[in-house]
Amino acid sequence: MKLESSASLLDLRRQSSQKGSGDPVKWLMMTVFTGLLVTGLAWPTTATLPSYTQIVIEDGSPYFVPVTATVVSGNPIRWDNPTPTHHTITHNACVDDSGPCAFDSGTMPPGETFTLPGLPPGRYVYHCRIHPIMRGTLMVTDAFAPSQL
Repeated sequence: MKLESSASLLDLRRQSSQKGSGDPVKWLMMTVFTGLLVTGLAWPTTATLPSYTQIVIEDGSPYFVPVTATVVSGNPIRWDNPTPTHHTITHNACVDDSGPCAFDSGTMPPGETFTLPGLPPGRYVYHCRIHPIMRGTLMVTDAFAPSQL
């Protein structure tokens, strides 16, 4: 297919130059556009989106970005630790016995991630046990239902 396209472009250029009315700018634009189409760069067919909600740990305030994340129930949540320090992702109930412990990452070394496969609906306040000033909140909602018009 590439050979046929290249041959067609060469024929088009020859025809233009033989007639003496070829516009070099128009020919260049057409060549670039055709090349993009042939290589598939003009219109990507798929977009790659993360299949999880991402929370990034930072060295400074607010420490967890975003500080409050809203997630649909059952969707994965991933914390990334790009810092040079160890951290934890600990649901407050794991420490204060205010309810069942929903998650505790244990110690996360630098460069590591912690992923939860999903949580039931509710509000989950969490912190880093090593650095208690680091706090975040997960708001887990029911799956969105299409609007009824």
